[in-house]
Amino acid sequence: MTNSFNKVLAFTLVLGVGAGLAACASQGPTDNPVQRNLTWDRYVGGDDMVRSCAAGQPARYRLVYNARQEDQQRSYDISAQPDGGAMLEARVMGRGYLNKVLLTDPLAPWRGEQALYRLTPAEFDQLKAAVTATGFEAPAPEGLFLRGDTFYWTASACRDGQFHFHAWAWPSPEFDRMAVPLLKALAPFDRTAEKPIEPYEVPLPPYSLLLERRGGQPFSPPHRYIVAKNGLRYSQGILFN
Repeated sequence: MTNSFNKVLAFTLVLGVGAGLAACASQGPTDNPVQRNLTWDRYVGGDDMVRSCAAGQPARYRLVYNARQEDQQRSYDISAQPDGGAMLEARVMGRGYLNKVLLTDPLAPWRGEQALYRLTPAEFDQLKAAVTATGFEAPAPEGLFLRGDTFYWTASACRDGQFHFHAWAWPSPEFDRMAVPLLKALAPFDRTAEKPIEPYEVPLPPYSLLLERRGGQPFSPPHRYIVAKNGLRYSQGILFN
């Protein structure tokens, strides 16, 4: 998905469609694949939530599940409502959408799918309990690597004016304990048609090998982030090589 999208992205940028996005600052969830490609790391790190998080605002959560970036990426943005419930915006991008070719919308295969669901107060409490059960309240695992060619979860929250971030990467006991239970906790509220890909064992060659040219041709390596004290180091503006 990434390599083919990069070709379309380059063409689109030449046409000027991507003008004004050079700052790469996330504005939150979007179905614009050009903007998403340029701002994805900031979105995963919750940078837009950091900027807007202030006392007196409704609680917000963001959960991102990477099931190998070429295959599937899922995100869940959850905003508390005045009645004690919440609005959940689920998005999924993956190979399953690459056959959605429209002459009127050449970027359609990379837009993915969006679905909204309004959580009742009881359902919102249930989901918050599931997030807490993952170990989210603990400090972020500073120094943890998140590789796009494998599986990981990230979670961001703005509550009572305070931003908090956590991440889990496969393979690890922490990820094994929380990954599938969180998918199952979200399943009743995720109305997208594409089903989640559950974690499975994958080979992990040294990342340095993935940075080399393949067959003499340049390619886009899978993304890689490093977890900082309360976010992603890369999303906070420090590129990690």
